[in-house]
Amino acid sequence: MYNKQNSLPVGDWTLEQKRTEAPPCTRMDGSYMAEFAAALPFYAGFMALLLFFFQALTVQQEVGSALLGAGRELSVLACASERGSDAALSIAAQALVQKNLKKSGAAERFIRRGRRGISLMRSDFSGSFIRLQADYEIRFPLALFGAQGIDITQNVVCRKWIGRAAQDSADEEIVYITPAGTVYHKNRGCSYISPSVKSAGKSGIGTLRNENGGIYYPCKRCIKQAGKAPGVVYYTKYGDRYHGKKDCSGLKRTVYAVRRNRAGGRSACSKCGKG
Repeated sequence: MYNKQNSLPVGDWTLEQKRTEAPPCTRMDGSYMAEFAAALPFYAGFMALLLFFFQALTVQQEVGSALLGAGRELSVLACASERGSDAALSIAAQALVQKNLKKSGAAERFIRRGRRGISLMRSDFSGSFIRLQADYEIRFPLALFGAQGIDITQNVVCRKWIGRAAQDSADEEIVYITPAGTVYHKNRGCSYISPSVKSAGKSGIGTLRNENGGIYYPCKRCIKQAGKAPGVVYYTKYGDRYHGKKDCSGLKRTVYAVRRNRAGGRSACSKCGKG
């Protein structure tokens, strides 16, 4: 006998096929622990490298500040090059960098051999500039592809001091002049070239006198061009003009610093040029 609905002939009996579904997949709690244990080293390594990156920035900042401070001090020490050779400047540079990094905890912990692991051997002191080059190695918190650290190079360039030495002659002395002035000044803060501006009412300016006993006349720039003076005018103790505007160019001074032998035949200021 045959059954038309998935039946097989077995004598007088029929066997029907039964479809069964696979049991649902079950996940044991232990598999989560295994995955976590496998991922933990990678996560810890990533965090260690991230922290190392910020520590490396801190070390570079501290070393850069130490180099800049040493370069500024060396630029003054090297003003008279005959007093010291490049070797002496190199020794002084190493000592100054070590001194500036004395309180640096990051440099001591992360630089291989600490502060003494910073080499300035490739620095250059020839010519008019001081070129400090620091070479050192920052240690990795863990070995990365077989490497134990990363090599760092930092540079600072400072110009040697070329100012006037104490033994310069009087003609090399720096003085201050103005384009229309007839005298030179030894003091940049002299009131003749750095006047103190005062204000007064227009009706009272006629009774005022300057330091030399003279009266004040209207400014040709800001009053005569306007045709009349405002209610408040401005003047200086040593000037002979009153002004309608506080920012008038007649109240300002263009001052140049020159050597005394380039003062153009000007005489010394009666106030600050004596002595």
